[in-house]
Amino acid sequence: MNRLLSTITFLCFAVAVPWMSYGFEVTGERVNLSGTINSVVLTDEGGVINVVSDNEIYGKTWLTYNINLDNPNSVDQGSFQGRATAINNDGSRVSSSRQGVWSRDGYMYSFYSLDDVSDGNQYICITTMNLQNDSVEMRFYPK
Repeated sequence: MNRLLSTITFLCFAVAVPWMSYGFEVTGERVNLSGTINSVVLTDEGGVINVVSDNEIYGKTWLTYNINLDNPNSVDQGSFQGRATAINNDGSRVSSSRQGVWSRDGYMYSFYSLDDVSDGNQYICITTMNLQNDSVEMRFYPK
């Protein structure tokens, strides 16, 4: 009986470990953006973070993150809505609505959003913000 229990335990562990090590990762074509936080406004409900950057496809880009402290179980995560506007070198302008979730670990904020751009493109966007040095790194993946 003891050997049967050990075998069952081993099989359960062997099946469970690969699933526990699986993480969220998006692969494929991507657009990168590096930027800077240029303002932070705090409110009782959350706050607003404004970012400026230079996007390799769309040109100079301004982004706003309206952060909500709406997770009743954690002050370190919630949802957000935002906007982006970009103007490229030939003067063409696009805008985007953005919505998703965020989490915080120390000075580091992570944002996962779905972006709907006025040129017809849609992206999954993964953003990392470092509030200690005001740096922003974004990865956009087209649908």
